Amino acid sequence: MKNVLAIAASNKKVSINKILLLYAAKKLKHVAVNLLSLSEIELPVYNEETEKQTGIPAAVQTIYDRFSEADGFILACPEHNGLPPAGFKNLYDWLSRINQQVFQQKPVLLLSTSSGLNGGAANLHLLKGLLPRWGGEPTGMFSLGDFYENFNCTDIRIKDPLLELQLTEEVQSFEAGLLHDLQIA
Repeated sequence: MKNVLAIAASNKKVSINKILLLYAAKKLKHVAVNLLSLSEIELPVYNEETEKQTGIPAAVQTIYDRFSEADGFILACPEHNGLPPAGFKNLYDWLSRINQQVFQQKPVLLLSTSSGLNGGAANLHLLKGLLPRWGGEPTGMFSLGDFYENFNCTDIRIKDPLLELQLTEEVQSFEAGLLHDLQIA
């Protein structure tokens, strides 16, 4: 069975991006999903002096090992002023000290949501462009704008059937790419 690392790239414990991530991950049928929530990770801000003084934090090596074990990634990344959050960039900076190709030529499904109409789409387009540099293969992208209007938090579902279909198709495409070398009965 293939293994996917689902990354909630928000530093909030209760995050709408994490809600969307978990919802999307449940759509995977033949894949084991493991969650990495940045809200549970504390790292010093990366700089060369810190690395020289203390080395790479043990938590970074543990996370890198999880990246190595994964066959692919779902990255739910909020948008902060059109960019990924500082905590996610900091994690990448630390991981890149082990291997700049952090995603190790593996497929990545990008997700984002926000309370605004954009849904984090600007951030996703930026990440899609950066992923090949970071060793990731962008295999899909979905942004959900106006989260509180478009997502039913009680029933845990997307309200608009067209948006639901778009997410389902992106997840299915991602999963098909992961499983292309396996025969599934």
